[in-house]
Amino acid sequence: MTNWKTIGGSAVFITLMGSTASVAEITSQEVWNDWSQYLSGFGYEVTATPDITSDSVVVNSLMIAMPLPDDGGMVKVDFGKISFMDQGDGTVAVILPDQKPIAISVDNNFSVTLNYDTTGMSMVVSGAADDMTYTYSAPKVAISIADLVIEGEKIDTAKLDLILSDVAGQSTSKMAGLRNIVQAMSAASLTYDFALAEPGGGDFAMTVKGAMSDLKMESDSSIPADVDFAKMSEALNNGFAAKGSFSWGAGGYEFTSKDRGNSVTGSSTSDSGSLNFALDREMINYGGTTTGTKSSFTSSDLPFPVDITIAEAAFNLLMPAGPSDDPKDLNLTVKLADFNVNDMIWGMADPMGKLPHDPLTFILDVDGKANWFIDIMDPESMASGDVDIPGALHELTLNALQLKVAGADLTGNGAFTFNNDDLETFDGIPAPTGEINLKLVGANALLDNLVAMGLLPEDQAMGVRMMAGMFTVAGEGDDTLTSNIEVNGDGSILANGQRIK
Repeated sequence: MTNWKTIGGSAVFITLMGSTASVAEITSQEVWNDWSQYLSGFGYEVTATPDITSDSVVVNSLMIAMPLPDDGGMVKVDFGKISFMDQGDGTVAVILPDQKPIAISVDNNFSVTLNYDTTGMSMVVSGAADDMTYTYSAPKVAISIADLVIEGEKIDTAKLDLILSDVAGQSTSKMAGLRNIVQAMSAASLTYDFALAEPGGGDFAMTVKGAMSDLKMESDSSIPADVDFAKMSEALNNGFAAKGSFSWGAGGYEFTSKDRGNSVTGSSTSDSGSLNFALDREMINYGGTTTGTKSSFTSSDLPFPVDITIAEAAFNLLMPAGPSDDPKDLNLTVKLADFNVNDMIWGMADPMGKLPHDPLTFILDVDGKANWFIDIMDPESMASGDVDIPGALHELTLNALQLKVAGADLTGNGAFTFNNDDLETFDGIPAPTGEINLKLVGANALLDNLVAMGLLPEDQAMGVRMMAGMFTVAGEGDDTLTSNIEVNGDGSILANGQRIK
């Protein structure tokens, strides 16, 4: 968490740069004053030489610097010349040079100069001093490495070419106690080409080249004055909040890597993808999904290529962000739908071809209620040890469970509540009350196949069947088992109505 300040401050400043509103008049000096106050409020050391006239502000050299936590050095960014020009209609044009180097250095161990090119960029600010709207567009925005030095050694083998095409966006920045920034941006495509090799012809080298289409980004953030992201708990208590989403269409990449004589080459494509995030004093939410993934790679360590397809992969986590007396919402969702590998991989696990080579599917969707007794965004609270347990779980609902593999299919659902005042009945676990329903299709056939393959001895398979008989009953259809497991707060457990504890 020690890097929150640098990462958060830089990200939101870039948001402001690329960031429009109300019918009002704004002046170039008001826009520049807002930039300067905003940067200083984030803790940046701002060095600038503004040339102010009645209708313009020309900042001949804008430099910002940020000390890294724990005496880790200094990040410095040189934005070069920026002009703010009144347009005579109550709006201000922000003019950036088409080609502008950005220099970043961290102590004497790392420095990089990036060429930041904004071909044909238009950026106009409208609104009022406390309610600014930025409207911007550019046929092309490109970033490339001009110079890279690591531990005093210049790395001539480094390459980065990142190009956004047909960029357009709008961002509003309102001041009302907190600074509220709402933005939306789109780009027709993103291409990237990265390469890095060990200097002097060493063993290590890698390349990554790819593209993404139809990029869209939206965000909404509230930022208190003088925010310090190194103290995230304090920032949240003062009203910091952020949420947003990022999505893209079809894309893919190719890569190569070698190290100490080993090499890997591969490629991957997907139909679409997305990410979402949210953070405030109450909760943390992060998730993402990809669809139609097809990946392939070869390695000097493998005698055959590996091919993987995934219809859909998804993840979502929702959890409380701060201490509270009342339970808050909780969610965990993991989905891996129709995961498949090529027959050569199956041949390693199933050389006799006894198992169905159907795609694997795993789905877990759980809701709940929980609360923290500590502030997980505060390292001191995390390490204080003032409480015996960090939080309490109150409810869990299994909305969906599925594991489908090698011809067997397990599904389930259920719900439990937990008595946090009773930690004795279940040996330190809050006493649960509730039930879970399970259904398993194809288990006997899978056991038979594992025995025929020699992977499972017959006596162990028999033991598994006997154990299953204690907890399951025959369901509708061939090779189908069902189970209802009921847990009571008094410590009793029932399987299909029969008490087993």
